Amino acid sequence: MREIAPNVYVSIEYKYVNVGCVVGPDGVVAIDAPTLPRDALEWREQIGELFDRPIVYTALTDAHPHRLLCAALLEAPIVASRGAYEQAADRSRGFWRNVVRRLRRNHPDQEDILKTVEPELPSLLFSNTMTLHKAGRDVKLEVTDGAAPGSSWAKPQDVDVMFLGDSLVVGLPPVMEECPDTKAWLKTLTSLRRSHLAETIFVPGRGALSGQSATEPLSEYIRVARRRVRSLHRAEKSRDDVINYVDELLAVFSLPDEARSGYRRRVRNGLKQVYDELAPDKDCE
Repeated sequence: MREIAPNVYVSIEYKYVNVGCVVGPDGVVAIDAPTLPRDALEWREQIGELFDRPIVYTALTDAHPHRLLCAALLEAPIVASRGAYEQAADRSRGFWRNVVRRLRRNHPDQEDILKTVEPELPSLLFSNTMTLHKAGRDVKLEVTDGAAPGSSWAKPQDVDVMFLGDSLVVGLPPVMEECPDTKAWLKTLTSLRRSHLAETIFVPGRGALSGQSATEPLSEYIRVARRRVRSLHRAEKSRDDVINYVDELLAVFSLPDEARSGYRRRVRNGLKQVYDELAPDKDCE
């Protein structure tokens, strides 16, 4: 855990995602949750030991199933946008069984916790903005167009830090498979390049801490993905033909060999989502 501003902490050490917390005199607001149960328990314990005060809220920047599953382990009311809640509420019990089954298969060391963990829907919702006061330090949450339905970001009071969730990913392929509108996401990234945010520390959902310069590579990735998918539609190619562009999009990242197959799957699934989004019968621009 690293302090990046007065009483604002981030951990980029957990597998797959970044998490953070904002510490006030009366409690702690956790921003997102680790995506493996044992990590979530360790994060909760670390917060308790370092700050000797309760987690009063867990604010989620989206309803990614692993984030939501593990958020319950932080034992605090879960806060999320209404769009994120609606997405989570639509998931069936079969969907959650498959999530847990995949986690058990890929992380057998988590088996004992996965036997008991259950997803918990957010209990506090907002449609545009919400400011959390209970910790004794304000944290503003705001809905944005990003990587998933109901994406949001979090900004603690009086410091130049923004927790952006998967709306910004640095040095890794973005998670696009549930993105409802890549054009709107591009506008969000453009807004992050405005002059008043020039000194802001951006905490991405995945990857290294950054500033405005990290938004342009992601914008270019999305633009290229949209161009390649449009070429498929013009040629009347099928959704499965997105595989032809996976290696091109993956080539811009320096990734360990053992992780490439998983990231190939992420890129392919993202391209399929863009293919559906830009289908001619949707009358997209």
